[in-house]
Amino acid sequence: MKILKKLLLLGVFTATFLYASPSELFQSLGYSATYKETLNKALKNKKPMMLVISEKTCPWCRKLENQTLKRKNINQFVQDNFIAVGLEKNDDVYPKKFTPQVVPTVVFVNPNDESIIYQSYGYKPKKEFIEILTEVNKMFKSGAK
Repeated sequence: MKILKKLLLLGVFTATFLYASPSELFQSLGYSATYKETLNKALKNKKPMMLVISEKTCPWCRKLENQTLKRKNINQFVQDNFIAVGLEKNDDVYPKKFTPQVVPTVVFVNPNDESIIYQSYGYKPKKEFIEILTEVNKMFKSGAK
């Protein structure tokens, strides 16, 4: 009986982890709620946009969100240097040109002309992601694409 309870709890936890909506996580990280809001904030603050595009049923998306984006040092760097939004690939409204072939995809966008600065595909561990953030921030500040 104890084994059955443990298996049931494991199943509930796994289903919640894999299929829960990430919107609450993005909200708790201080991300904008919509693409349009992100664009307006980015223009006002003269910062690049960071679009985290995922799907509800994507385990690699949850891994990126929970093991990388939630890290205090990474979220602080994002808050200081980007205007970020978490988008559901099939549900949220955003320009079609940013629709990824794979998820998770993080698209860094110049808000002045909505051009893509850089795209990161798939899960990235903390160290690699902070290197990407640093490089994209340098690219934006130098005016490079």
